[in-house]
Amino acid sequence: MAMARPVVAHLFLLLLLVSTAPAVRTTPDAGTLQEACNKTLFPKVCLQALKDNPESQTATPRRLAELSVYVTAEVGMTVTAFAHRELNGIKDNVLYKCLDTCSEDIEEAVAHLSALTRDLTDAKFLEVKTWLSSTLGGTSTCEDACKDAPVSDIKNACITKSFEFEKLLRVTLDLITEASGSMSAAVALPPSDSGAMAGAPAPFGGHGSSAGAPSPYGGAAAGGPSAGAPAPSSGAGASDADATA
Repeated sequence: MAMARPVVAHLFLLLLLVSTAPAVRTTPDAGTLQEACNKTLFPKVCLQALKDNPESQTATPRRLAELSVYVTAEVGMTVTAFAHRELNGIKDNVLYKCLDTCSEDIEEAVAHLSALTRDLTDAKFLEVKTWLSSTLGGTSTCEDACKDAPVSDIKNACITKSFEFEKLLRVTLDLITEASGSMSAAVALPPSDSGAMAGAPAPFGGHGSSAGAPSPYGGAAAGGPSAGAPAPSSGAGASDADATA
């Protein structure tokens, strides 16, 4: 009996530890990030943008869409900051128009995404989904504005950054679409101030990018798109030159 007491004590301690260990939370609607990204048009871009945020590994489809909105808005602000910085030193009028047009398109998209981060309701999600659906496609106004600009590293970088940002917008749209099955709203109308009015050209169109061109994701802002918004830690700092599906 003396030998049995240490064994019994050991088993009791083990049961105590198991019973008091924190339960592992499971989310019924959550799959893996890889599975979610595989449903988007650009899986590699999706993974690169979200993989460094631990929350994305077990997030619901809706939360993944939210995280993608934050990351895409951050990247958009970084790209427009690049364009504005380069505009200060440009003397050629055509090249100036090229960068100015590209930055305006991206600023418009960032404005819609930032508005969503301040109002994460079903109606706002579906509104942004409608706007993105009508915006992504057709001829890129950025590429059109730059076609007659003189060949330069700045021009190539601007067009490439615009295309790469569009990929993130497409990923965000796909993630919102995947999550929208559980959303409800009376009417999902495009924002009244959007550039996707009838007869107006869509700001974004092509999905290609120049081989070897710089990635737009370097130096993304550390903060979120709006004050107080819980911006995630993104993986948007790495190159996505090869991040096509």
